[in-house]
Amino acid sequence: MQQVNDWIVAIMRGTFRAALHNEFSKFARQKFPYIGMAAVVSLAVFWVRGIRQIASPAVEMTGFSLLLKGAVSAVTSIIPLFAVIFASVLVASETDSGTYRNVLSRPIRRSTFLTTKIFFAFLYMVLLVALYIVVAVPVILSQYSFAPVTDNGEVIYSFGKIVGILAAAFLLTLVPLFAIVSYGILVSTAARSLTSALGIGVGVLIAVEPIKHLVRWGNWNLSDYVLTSYLDTALNIADQAASGFDYEWLPHGWLASDLSWGLMLSLAGIVVFLGASYTIFLRRDLNFS
Repeated sequence: MQQVNDWIVAIMRGTFRAALHNEFSKFARQKFPYIGMAAVVSLAVFWVRGIRQIASPAVEMTGFSLLLKGAVSAVTSIIPLFAVIFASVLVASETDSGTYRNVLSRPIRRSTFLTTKIFFAFLYMVLLVALYIVVAVPVILSQYSFAPVTDNGEVIYSFGKIVGILAAAFLLTLVPLFAIVSYGILVSTAARSLTSALGIGVGVLIAVEPIKHLVRWGNWNLSDYVLTSYLDTALNIADQAASGFDYEWLPHGWLASDLSWGLMLSLAGIVVFLGASYTIFLRRDLNFS
């Protein structure tokens, strides 16, 4: 609650805007964020050619289906990877160089400093998702059309309906991605060096993928409790609609569906990761190194 009050005061005083402007200035001078953006653009550009090579000629592709299948590939690979790297270095880079001591010696609260980092990490992740959509749509339009979903000439989902389904799917996908970014912020806040932050942030994200499918006991599976298992859940549901099939966001009710469970797990992860980040950073000795 205190962090919320400090954030409101910071916005009113303009310190949050000044800190955010400072982050934008750093962003413009760095090279890594542009590498992530270039990777997303490359995936969006070459996705149409790649999917046609691996898909059966008998499979009828639509613009909406191609957009969603490419988005699934993006949000389960390069977007979380680059988002975690970006989040992992935001605080750790300041700690490693010692520049955060100079920043915090100015009239800016620690909570405002960290909130700005979190906001900017979220913003970068949203930028990557939006960049994929903005680039993929015109590329897909060069070969395919975005039209109502039909079956033997009968309209199943109108253009407006399918666009609404896609919009909802992308918005729901942001929730587990926010949780992944929150994990990166926690690593960045707790790490004692930039190297360890990158190693832990990226290492755990990559290592957990094969491990989560191997750890199981009877009906209990570790993958059910790992955030990365739900990055593409909403997009896959939307893809069912784009392919002309019936779809349900919550086919087994609120408590038993993958989408709802993934959302609850993600929201819990956001609260835990960011709560731990604030606790660690607000109690840190300025001589921490």
